[in-house]
Amino acid sequence: MRLNPDKKEAENVMKGLAENEKKYGKRYCPCRIVTGNKEEDAKKICPCVWRNQEVEKDGHCLCNLFVK
Repeated sequence: MRLNPDKKEAENVMKGLAENEKKYGKRYCPCRIVTGNKEEDAKKICPCVWRNQEVEKDGHCLCNLFVK
């Protein structure tokens, strides 16, 4: 697993992570909805708990930051 080699794609995701950190105080994946439930939202902090499974299954995580 590695970061997406498409620099523009990776930069867009990183911008979303930075915006979420400013807004919520954590680097939540921009492709996930922050609910306000701290326990559930903790799973969405990048790298999220679904990353490995999604990369294995789809070749990339949902937000496209990590790829096979």
